[in-house]
Amino acid sequence: MSRRIPSLKALSCFEQTARFGSASRAAEELYLTQSAVSRQIQGLEDWLGCKLFARHKQRLVLTSEGESYLQAIRPALDQLETATLTFLSGGAEGGVLTIAAPPTFGSRCLIPLLPDFRSTHPDIVINFISRIGIPDFDREQIDIAVLFGDGNWPGLDAHLLHGEEMVPICSPKLIENLDYSPKPNNLRDYSLLHIATRPRGWSDWLTASGLTDIDGENGPKFEHFTMAMQAAIAGLGVALLPTFAIEDELANGRIVAPFGPPRASPFHYYATTPTGRSRNPKIRAFMTWLDQRKNQEA
Repeated sequence: MSRRIPSLKALSCFEQTARFGSASRAAEELYLTQSAVSRQIQGLEDWLGCKLFARHKQRLVLTSEGESYLQAIRPALDQLETATLTFLSGGAEGGVLTIAAPPTFGSRCLIPLLPDFRSTHPDIVINFISRIGIPDFDREQIDIAVLFGDGNWPGLDAHLLHGEEMVPICSPKLIENLDYSPKPNNLRDYSLLHIATRPRGWSDWLTASGLTDIDGENGPKFEHFTMAMQAAIAGLGVALLPTFAIEDELANGRIVAPFGPPRASPFHYYATTPTGRSRNPKIRAFMTWLDQRKNQEA
């Protein structure tokens, strides 16, 4: 008895068109002509008896039926791809693993650990890119994204990576003429430098330090840790930065941390992947390696 399923070619054309919002872009990805992709989608729509896409300006967007169908078939396509790759590799965990991470955390905390992963999984090639926030896993073909938060993102499996402690830092020149040792309450005398990805950073740190009478909301804002650090080094004010991001600069004296101790953030860094993809051999290998490192460090 034959199965009542459309062709894999039609499903691939549908998935890639949904990913890129363009039949021509899907055609490039699949090494087909645009007309061939359009015919496959038209045939799939006829087979299903519904419209899968609607045109909005210059893009093809999924209809409600198309979105429901995509969510239903994607896990099956992922499993089919995983099974095929595993079979072709003789069961080995091989291939390219694409990891997206915030630039400072990636360069200072994650990349230094990757040689250890590569030594135990030499068949997996790491493709590392810089991203802040939740990426489009499908469109950007990302396997794992490092996110900062409480570990609860709908549709994503999250593995704890790293905590974060924040500490105020500034240029030594900013305090060199003081005739006293700075304390946390002296922060009221300086401009507080903020980081866009930590909008409540200063407020949380000041509250934890018992300084509720200092305004932790106002002040210059910077997009990245490195920009805030450079502003502090230039003497613009006091920046609140994670300890992992400032170790070298503290050691060489470019910055100092005289206003109080580091305080733990309520949030953490997590390695995340879409639910259902954790079974992919290369993703499973990376997540297992993370768990093993945590157990060794515990």
